[in-house]
Amino acid sequence: MMPDPSMSSWEPEIQPRQTLWQRLDSGLRHLLPSLFIALAIIVFSAPIPLPGSAELLPAIVIATVFFWSFWRPSGMPSLAVFVLGLFMDLVGFAPLGVSAFILLLVHGVAFYARFGLMRLHFLLVWAVFSLLATAACMLQWGLACLFRLHMLDMAPALFESFLCIGVYPPLSALFSWVFRMLDDEEDA
Repeated sequence: MMPDPSMSSWEPEIQPRQTLWQRLDSGLRHLLPSLFIALAIIVFSAPIPLPGSAELLPAIVIATVFFWSFWRPSGMPSLAVFVLGLFMDLVGFAPLGVSAFILLLVHGVAFYARFGLMRLHFLLVWAVFSLLATAACMLQWGLACLFRLHMLDMAPALFESFLCIGVYPPLSALFSWVFRMLDDEEDA
C-alpha cells in the first residue's frame, strides 16, 4: 500500500498552545488534593474549639493521601506527600519526619497497589485501606514509644485507627465527586 503523496510525513503536527489561564487551571487541578491537606492541617491545628480535631487530623490526612495516590497519583506526588508530612509534624509539634515517613508509606502502598485494587469493589478497597490505616497508626504508636523510651497506652492509637477507617467512606464519596468534576472539566 502506497502512502498518500499529498501528506508528507516530515511536517510536524501543530498542537494548539495553551493559554496562561489554561496552564494555571491545569496546575491547580493537580494541586487540589495537596491544597486540601494543607488547609486541613491548618484548620485542625488552629486553636479553635473544635472537639476531637487533634485526633481527626491524622485520619483525614491518611485517607486523603490514600485516595488521591490510588485514583490520581499525578495529583498526589511523593514530594508533596513528604512536604505535607513535614508540615504536619511542625504544626503538631511531633518529632520531625514521623508523619512524613508514615504518609510516604501510605502513598507508596496505594500507588503500587492501585492497578490491582482498581478492579475491586469499594468494600474491598475500604478493607485494604483499613488494614493499611491500622498498620500506619500502629507504626506511629511504635515510633512514639521508641522516641519516649517507654511503652505508651495503645488505646489512642486504636482510636485513631478507627477514626481513619470511619472517615474514609465519606471522604471517598466527596473525593469521587471532585474527581468526576475534574475529569468532566478536563474533557470539555
